[in-house]
Parts: sequence; structure tokens; C-alpha cells
Amino acid sequence: MLASSIMLSVRIICLHALAIATSAKNFPAQLKEHCSNNPAGPLRPLAHHTTCPPLVDDDTFVPSNPGPWSYPPTCVIAASRTNWAPSSKKEKKLCAYTASSIRGGSALSVITTTEIAASMSAMLLDPDIAWLEKQRGGVSLTDFRAEAHKVQRITGKGLGVVATEKIRRGQVVMVEQPVMVQLADWEPLGWKKSEVVRLLREGAAKLPPRERKRLFQMAHRGMGDIVDDVVRTNAYQAFVDGVEHSALYPEVARINHACKPNCIIRHSSTTLIMEVVAYTDISPGEELSVSYVPLNLVSDQRSSMLKGQWGFNCTCPLCSDAKASTASDDNRNRVADILKMLGGGSGLSSGALRAAVAEMEDLVAEEGMAAQIGDLYGIVADVCLTMGNLGMARELAEQTLDVQRWYAGVDNERTTKALEFWQEVNEMKPV
Repeated sequence: MLASSIMLSVRIICLHALAIATSAKNFPAQLKEHCSNNPAGPLRPLAHHTTCPPLVDDDTFVPSNPGPWSYPPTCVIAASRTNWAPSSKKEKKLCAYTASSIRGGSALSVITTTEIAASMSAMLLDPDIAWLEKQRGGVSLTDFRAEAHKVQRITGKGLGVVATEKIRRGQVVMVEQPVMVQLADWEPLGWKKSEVVRLLREGAAKLPPRERKRLFQMAHRGMGDIVDDVVRTNAYQAFVDGVEHSALYPEVARINHACKPNCIIRHSSTTLIMEVVAYTDISPGEELSVSYVPLNLVSDQRSSMLKGQWGFNCTCPLCSDAKASTASDDNRNRVADILKMLGGGSGLSSGALRAAVAEMEDLVAEEGMAAQIGDLYGIVADVCLTMGNLGMARELAEQTLDVQRWYAGVDNERTTKALEFWQEVNEMKPV
């Protein structure tokens, strides 16, 4: 994660233009050829938990040993191997898998490769999931009680979620497992849209009636196949074994967008569980909101993204107040300007660096962008390394890790990268 000046420029441009955290693709050019099995828990694992489950497809599914899957998968073969490893000899398959119940809870259909499905099998069959949830610091599905909110009609928005009691900042207000997970960047790997849609429909059809009903009741734009439309309209980014997927959480999807939201999303890359956490104190009767787009975007970027992806014009309090919107854009542009200045300022003193970081922190707090401050700290830490300021780089790397653990989740992909960077800078020797 050591940054050259070119990489710094790319990261800063990406931050200002579109996606620092929730939208940026993180898909490997050559998809992995094996699954990684990492059983949770302090106990000595049993023999069958120390190796990956076998790759399962439509030819190799064994009814007597199905793993977590309830039905034989339906698969399609990749027409091209351009982005697969050169050593790959086998045909590559994208398959639809369904588990009728995950850990005694809701069902799950997954459209992914056989290798990633094997990694998921290891996770779904992990006997120490309760230990992992405790280590993660999350709220377990069995312990969680959804009593602080209800779904109701919101004027001009359709359905939304409203607080039924006082919700404190930091309180977990929703915990949910996905009902559908789909490999995000399938096209470069040789599959056709029609094939992926067919697998989505197959996955939806094999869900139990309750989950299938919830899926078809979700909002969609009326464009193309309904299952594909529902997934594109409602899915959140999720990483499975380090590879980007789209995951559908029906209850979480009921929460409407606001450009200055009162809730944030935390996602576990290990269990796939999603938490909605209060970003601010929320009063009874107040609507819960999350941001569908990266928090740092200015108004025209947010408007374009919301209209293009979800088909609506935002009428949240920030967007409805022209004066406030202009002031907000000025603040967000100033954050981007600070990052650009740092990226080109190899001669800056430690005092100037700290002053720039302090100004950025004030602007982030004013704009309600604290959930992204970890990403910003990471960029500035890279700048410090480039400038040879190892002490400040270590300080910011630690802040990045602490912030990402709280806002993104202990085992979220962003937190994992922050941990790797923190380890890297702490192993460096001063020059």
C-alpha cells in the first residue's frame, strides 16, 4: 500500500469524482482459482474444517453430501477465459446456489463462481460463528430485537422506516442476513447478461415462499427482468472472499436515502451480516435514512448518480435548501482541494500537515461525513509516507484503523486494508 505520487493522484481523483468506499470496484483482474478457508474461533478445528469444501457445480453435486446447499446448482460456462489465470485449464462456471436456511434463519441464493461458493460453504458451515460475532463486536441475529422502528408510508417516497422510540447514536437498529448475493463484475469474465439473469431467476425461484414474496415486493424501476431489476435497485456492495458482490437485504432496503443521513451501514465480510447503526440521535417519529452514494460527493454528482442508478430526484433537507446545498458543496470541494494540495506538497512541514488535517476534520464534522474520515486519514497517511514523515504516517494509520473498525465493521474489507497498512507502516524503519 506504499503510495507513489501517481497512485496518490489516482486515489484523490477517485475520492473527489465518485467512490472512496461504497462504490469503487475492487475486483481482481484475474479471479482466484481456489477458495480460502479460515475457520473462526479459538477451539482446535475438526479435520473437515481445516480444508476447503470441494468445488460443487451441476456435474459434481452429491445429494448425500450437499454442504450448505439445499438443491443441485444451476451453472453456465464462461465463453471467454481472458481474465482468468493463464494456468487455468478447467472450464469456468457461474452457478446459482440456494440454501433453504442459513444458521437457522432466512434462506440465501448465491450467484457466483464455484471457487467462491466453496469459500462461502466453509463460512456457512463454520461451527464457531457465535465466537466470531462476539469478536466482531456485532449484535447477533438471535439476540437482536427489532422494536425501535416500523415500516410505514412516507409522503412522496412510498414505504420507509420510522423510529418508534428514542434511538441513541451508535445504537444498532437493524441486523439482517442477505437473501440473495450476486457476483458483481461478471461480464469481463466471459458470461452473458441473459445467462446471469437466468441464474438470478433460478435463485429466486428456489427461495422459500416467505423470502420469495419479500423479494418480489421490493421496489424496482420496471426495467427488464424483475429479479434483475430488484437486485440492481436495492442491492448493497458486499465482499465475499475478497471479491465484490451485490447483496440483497430486504429489510435494510426499506430505508430511504438522505444526503446527510442519520444511519450508517456496517457489513461483515465474514458472515455477510449487515447492521444499520444510528449515526446521530434519532427522535420517535423521525424517518431513518442512509446515504445510497459516497458521502463526499457534491450535489450535482449525487443527483446524477441517484437519478441514473435509482431513478429519483433527491428531496432530502439538504437538497431542498439551495443555500445549504451550495455551502455544503463548498465544504466538500474544500476537502478535495486539501487532499490535492497534500498530494503535491512534498515540502510541507509537520505543522502544515497537521493544520490541513485539522481543517479537513472540521469540514468533515460539519458535513456529517465522519463515516468516511477513515478513508481520508488513509490518503493523508500515504502522503506522509511519500514525504518521509513516518511518525505522522503511523499516527494516521492507527486513526484510520480505529475509525474503520467502528464505521465499516471489524471484518469489513475497508478495515482489513486499514489493518494491512497499519502493520506495514509499523514494520518500517525510520530513514
